[in-house]
Amino acid sequence: MNLTQLLTHIAVGTTITLLVSFLLRNVFPKLTRKTPGDFDDFVLRTLSESILPFGIVVVLLLIQSDLGLSNDVQRAYDVVLRIFGTVVIVRFANRVGIRFLQGVAHRSGDDLQQLFISLQPLIKALIWMIGALVLFQSLGVKLAAIWALLSAGGIGIGLALKDPAQELFAYLMILLDKPFTVGQFINVGSTWATVERIGVRSTHLRSLRGEIVVMNNSALTNSTILNFADMNTRRMIYSLGVTYSTTVDQMKAIPAMVEEVINAVDNTNFSRCHFTEFGDSSLNFELVYYIDTRDYTTALNAQQAINLGIMEAFAQQGIEFAFPSQTLYLEDETRSGKES
Repeated sequence: MNLTQLLTHIAVGTTITLLVSFLLRNVFPKLTRKTPGDFDDFVLRTLSESILPFGIVVVLLLIQSDLGLSNDVQRAYDVVLRIFGTVVIVRFANRVGIRFLQGVAHRSGDDLQQLFISLQPLIKALIWMIGALVLFQSLGVKLAAIWALLSAGGIGIGLALKDPAQELFAYLMILLDKPFTVGQFINVGSTWATVERIGVRSTHLRSLRGEIVVMNNSALTNSTILNFADMNTRRMIYSLGVTYSTTVDQMKAIPAMVEEVINAVDNTNFSRCHFTEFGDSSLNFELVYYIDTRDYTTALNAQQAINLGIMEAFAQQGIEFAFPSQTLYLEDETRSGKES
């Protein structure tokens, strides 16, 4: 063992490590504070926290040849240093990479930020896997066997995670395509509900009755979704049928009566009311009006007020609503010269 050379390497490595640490903590931050963003400040801070363990690895590498270790011990010593150095570098890469992607997601909007939060553990695991492969390569391990093992394991994992992967891709489609967002009122099949939470595997909906409805993301993306969030007005169209005993003057007065009733109700706009057809048991009018609100309860209140107003106006004018019926007219037959 060359003690002088050993101490020299330790002194040089320690001095360089302390000098770089001083620059990163006290000098460079004064320069980065002048920049508009804070990402460079974060990188310097993370690097200053990692420089000490990294400097220790460098010092131990410098003195490796000065310790006079046997071949087996030196091989183990080298493996430990490589592992320790890989851990330091991967941790630094993880922190900086995650911080960079987090900033990109934050600038891109809430949906991408939520997606990044969900994928963050997967990104960290991927960086660790890359670091491990680089470490094995540096140690002389043949990666062909590892790739074969990963391929075989990947097939098994892929089969086992088929359904979770399907839900994950459906989750990505929801975040990127945005058929709905949290807080919007939607209809899926027989379910009418408000979106409360969009998860990686399922979406939580609050139904009109108040209970939570949990639906798989794949079921949502494979279904027809009616989204009422961007519906500024509701178009109401339906038919009114009156009896055939209604007079012509009453028929002429019905559109104006209906228009007056609709205009008297808040949040409504009359469009048209026309006598459209002679039905089997009724004279039919087609009525169209708009309700300028997104709130479902307010729309129902307006529709109810209009229906009751029409009933009241018809009753005052003696107009009767028709219902399915048939009238049978019989004629007296006079037969002469009946044959016996």
